[in-house]
Amino acid sequence: MKRERLVPLTEWARMQGISESLARKWIREGRVEAVRLGHYWYIPEEIDGPERGRQVYTLFTHAGGAGKTSLARDLGFELASRGYRVLLVDADPQANLTAWLGVDPSTVEDGETLLRVIRQDVLPRPREVGRNLHLVPASVDLAVGELELDRKPLGALALRTALEKLTGYDLVFVDSLPSLGSLAVMAALAGDGLIVPVETGAKGVQALKAVIGVAKEYREALRKVDPERVAGRPHIIRAFVPTKYDARTAGDNRVLDTIKELEEIAPVAPRIAYRPGPHRRATEEQVPIQLTGDKEAAEEIAKLADFLLKEVFRYEEVVA
Repeated sequence: MKRERLVPLTEWARMQGISESLARKWIREGRVEAVRLGHYWYIPEEIDGPERGRQVYTLFTHAGGAGKTSLARDLGFELASRGYRVLLVDADPQANLTAWLGVDPSTVEDGETLLRVIRQDVLPRPREVGRNLHLVPASVDLAVGELELDRKPLGALALRTALEKLTGYDLVFVDSLPSLGSLAVMAALAGDGLIVPVETGAKGVQALKAVIGVAKEYREALRKVDPERVAGRPHIIRAFVPTKYDARTAGDNRVLDTIKELEEIAPVAPRIAYRPGPHRRATEEQVPIQLTGDKEAAEEIAKLADFLLKEVFRYEEVVA
């Protein structure tokens, strides 16, 4: 089927055998269609891509500050720019993912959030926030969903049921809130497993133990309602992602070694370095980190996407 990916201008110019300055001249003259995103120009390119079965993953940890929401934002943008159709679901009443993608949470109606799933068992119509990239936003009012879920029969499976009816996407990422309440449980049980960001510090190790423990409980819950989905899989954790890593500190390196010992549970993805400057700019500018102008940060997310496509999503051939 036909899809569209976004080719960075520098790469497109190299493919055409021309200089980047000439490519920019052609854009100014209207000879080439281009899209300006953040600090960069991209050239839309139509490609042939296979029809994929939809996969759903939840970014999950009960400790705040591990980079969970920024991973959802940046990974979603990276895969969408490659031609995958991506849906991001903000399941956190703090609505950081929503705000960081340029949507003002105060303008979001209850019917646009997961409250519609909780109350009506229907997924709201997503907002378009980029090429191939859509968002189910959140607002502070989503917090009342905790109480409503507690009163709803099988409420923990509400999002999972709604997403099973969803079409038109290759990948869905649910940004869970950092807690173990009803909303977090609903998010964790939404799909094919958990992607767990782990801060390479003492707090990250402490949170990791709890996450592994509750993940076992979630797997048991899923086994009762969907035994085929978890058959042969002792865990629903699909990957660990070390975050906020600082290679200069002995503590971070010790924690990284500890995380690597968890390979028997799930693969450990390439680490994400501690980059406060680029992450702050991304938040302030309300764009993915790839659009802030930091080349190394963009390369890290690209490597993470490559890893997940091969080791977790099992897309052996990246759309290109």
